[in-house]
Amino acid sequence: EKSGAAKAKEKIDDIKHDAQEAWETSQNPWVYRVSSVYDTVTAESEDAAAVRELRKLDPEFTLEGWKHDVIHHTIPNFMNLFLQGRIKELKPWLGEAVYNRLAAEIRARNKDGVLIDTNILGIMNSEILACHQDHFEKGSPIILLHFMCQQIHCVRKKEDDSIVEGGEDDIRANSYVMGFQRVYEEDKGELNWKIVDFRFNGAMAYL
Repeated sequence: EKSGAAKAKEKIDDIKHDAQEAWETSQNPWVYRVSSVYDTVTAESEDAAAVRELRKLDPEFTLEGWKHDVIHHTIPNFMNLFLQGRIKELKPWLGEAVYNRLAAEIRARNKDGVLIDTNILGIMNSEILACHQDHFEKGSPIILLHFMCQQIHCVRKKEDDSIVEGGEDDIRANSYVMGFQRVYEEDKGELNWKIVDFRFNGAMAYL
């Protein structure tokens, strides 16, 4: 096991409070937008209406059950594929706008000839920010989820494996906001969750 990973595991408890503060004080407009209204009666009422609509699609749906599945299955798999640059495998999970943005980012990586460290040391501080109606596209409700991902910040050149950014011991707590929406796929005849937004929301080095 790399020394960076070992140190990260030792210090995981020390950064939980700081990680929570990171998204609360972030400049990300999504977080500002959600955190500014989430505690209002209006937002609570909208959240409840959105959950009722989701239960029409799936009577057994609960936010906590959904969150558990996303944190333990969807996000680890998504992050692995994203860090490895496997955009074709990600495509079925993504809304069109998110796919186009991530595909462009991965193409830029390939053009520069760099590889990102794919180690994920832990996912923590997950929180549902909001569950609200889709007032723009009139689709099913959108769930916004924040999470922190412990990653090794190490970028290498493909050609010679030299480190061009970060290092093997450079452990970061990266903050992300992800939006999910349930979409009916006519070709499959299925209701599936799509990732309709994915935003990097800042990072903290803590070693």
